[in-house]
Amino acid sequence: MTVALVAPATALTVAQPAGASTVSASPAWTDNSSGWDRTSSPAIADVNGDGRREIVIGHENGLLHVINGANGRDLPGWPQQTGTAIDSTPAVGDLFSNGRQEIVVGLGSTWVRNQQGGVAVFNSNGSLHCVFRTLDYFNIWTGGAQPDGYSDGVYSSPSIGDINGDGFADIVFGGFDLHVHAIDRDCHEIMSDNVEDTVWSSPALYDVNGDGRLDILIGGDQSAGGAINWSGGEFRAIEYTSGNSVGCSHCREIWKHQLNDTMWSSPAVGDIDGDGRPEVIVGGGHFYDRPDGHKVFAWHVDDGSTLSGWPVATSGSTMPSPALGDLTGNGIPEVVASSADGWVRAYNSNGSVRWATHLWAFSAQQAGGPVASPIIADMNGDGRNDVGAGNNFGYFVLNGTNGAIMATLDTYESHDGAAAVGDFGSGVGWRLIVDGFNTPNHTSRLQAFPMPAPLTAPPWPMFRREPLHHAGPVALHLLPPGQCRAGTNPAARPLAASSRGYWIAGADGGVYALKGAPFYGSAVGRIRGTAVAIAATHSGSGYYVLDNSGGIFPFGDARSLGSMAGFHLNAPIIALAPTPSGRGYWLLASDGGVFSFGDARFYGSMGGTRLNAPVISMAATRTGRGYWLLASDGGVFSFGDARFHGSTGSMRLNSPVISMATAPSGAGYWLVAGDGGIFSFGVPFYGSIPGLGLCQPVPGVQIRPTRTGNGYFVLARDGRVFAFGDALAGASAPGLGGWSFAVDFAVRP
Repeated sequence: MTVALVAPATALTVAQPAGASTVSASPAWTDNSSGWDRTSSPAIADVNGDGRREIVIGHENGLLHVINGANGRDLPGWPQQTGTAIDSTPAVGDLFSNGRQEIVVGLGSTWVRNQQGGVAVFNSNGSLHCVFRTLDYFNIWTGGAQPDGYSDGVYSSPSIGDINGDGFADIVFGGFDLHVHAIDRDCHEIMSDNVEDTVWSSPALYDVNGDGRLDILIGGDQSAGGAINWSGGEFRAIEYTSGNSVGCSHCREIWKHQLNDTMWSSPAVGDIDGDGRPEVIVGGGHFYDRPDGHKVFAWHVDDGSTLSGWPVATSGSTMPSPALGDLTGNGIPEVVASSADGWVRAYNSNGSVRWATHLWAFSAQQAGGPVASPIIADMNGDGRNDVGAGNNFGYFVLNGTNGAIMATLDTYESHDGAAAVGDFGSGVGWRLIVDGFNTPNHTSRLQAFPMPAPLTAPPWPMFRREPLHHAGPVALHLLPPGQCRAGTNPAARPLAASSRGYWIAGADGGVYALKGAPFYGSAVGRIRGTAVAIAATHSGSGYYVLDNSGGIFPFGDARSLGSMAGFHLNAPIIALAPTPSGRGYWLLASDGGVFSFGDARFYGSMGGTRLNAPVISMAATRTGRGYWLLASDGGVFSFGDARFHGSTGSMRLNSPVISMATAPSGAGYWLVAGDGGIFSFGVPFYGSIPGLGLCQPVPGVQIRPTRTGNGYFVLARDGRVFAFGDALAGASAPGLGGWSFAVDFAVRP
């Protein structure tokens, strides 16, 4: 392997909006290697916990890499030789709920013979944790029907998530051994579905039936004979159960579809029509070369019913995996799908084509071969999402609004895998990571192209959307509230840097300063009605107290920029969220109305909208260009650059959701129910009050993240504070010095 910094420029074609830049034509570095890496796509994640993201990718030479995004060199302890060719894309996640990341990768390739297949789990330092070996059903290289002494390979890219509700993440994947498998963090099998044919598709994980546990959505092959006796393919929604069903060990198929061609595509999950009812979108395959292999399907996740206007047909196989992202700025994602006819198409929710672009080779008239799975991100810094996709000639960046080609990169390489975009930290910035292979020269190269920082959060920045590979809204450790099971919480890891103290506000406007947070004053005797919120200033040297009439009381370096006091309100004011600059804030009313002051900008509200449950909380994004609103049924509404990571809106809850907290990184949020149960979306689960074994509900709780984002505090109505993750325990205020009850608290930044 050789790394060349600032490699020669490749060809560039630009058709971009005035004033916007795009991905650089010159890579910051190039990583050359011998042999082919066909389909293992780069995953971007902070593997070693240093606050900077790395690039994780496998190779058909058996090496698993963890690469520094700044210079293209492997981290200490990497690469690691797995002993088996890798076509699978690695997944990265915290399997042990201890704050450390593990890497999970499928082993096996149809291109490299006589190697053992399965799944390997590596620790972040490069040491091997465990290996799961698949079954040996047949010879995957010759098609021979008899076992050949080698466990059958795993092309499927694993997904990481809790499917059995034990509070720890599991690993789900399909195998060439005719099974869909789920294994635990130590590589012990916990579920196996015999689907009677090979599985190329990668699973998506989503709570299909609203029971608080993740379910499996995955495609597969089918051939005549056996119990299923179908020639074509099947797509299944599978749930983990304690018992068995026909062919399914510890699992049950919730719904499925039979298609007349194989389903090699990997599914994506999202609400593409904006009705609050998510869909699963997936392409086909090309073993039988039948019509269904040339289609893109969209089904409702909950029952498998077909979305109106779908499926849509192309003139080539749709094995590449669809990507979902808002290309129009209306808050509803479009579907972007590639196909073997050389086209990339963006579809509206009703199946109509928004735009279609043919990716060429040496000229617009010369076909460039099949197109790989796309990604979606703002790649020219204009605030609108764009599309990236590669073919057998080069890698292309397309304007998301109209499909125009803005850049052509990495020419004379084939791209069977997806690319990825990510922020690699201060001094490096955002980069587009492109992996390609050269067939005649039998080489591969990984390149990092500098790009402008996106002005909106990338909705589909890599294959399977994020490193856990949920391929949709990320939900970790969905423990239903009220289970009252001791020992389900991850171990606490207290850290002094997690907090500089916090303030608790009482219903009478009093403020209680704890754990070193300075006391700047209280609103006792000044409020009209009841105090409802307290929020810290950006500096941590002050705070606001808010009452339900919309009155604002600033203390320390907080400054009043206006209020709703004295105005006629349709509903009481219930929350305040400062902007990151400290020069503005939003107020939220219980009917979902949002009022902006100072440099806070209005991005939309739920005011005037008929809701299933009242709005109860809000949180701003770290950029200040968007916010989330939370309803008491756990429904989450995203505005501006706020990204939807999931909700409990469709779940059956023992107690209403009453608060939310966003991670400082902006990667996700936590929701907390009135009995202390906590749900994590896009961010790690650090524990919930029922998980402590406290079987009596703890009424009226609020949740706030620590300064690091690696933990959180939970406030009970009686003033007790519970600490999770790296939060330091102690310093509660039981009884609140005679106050009737606690209403909110703020962690000092």
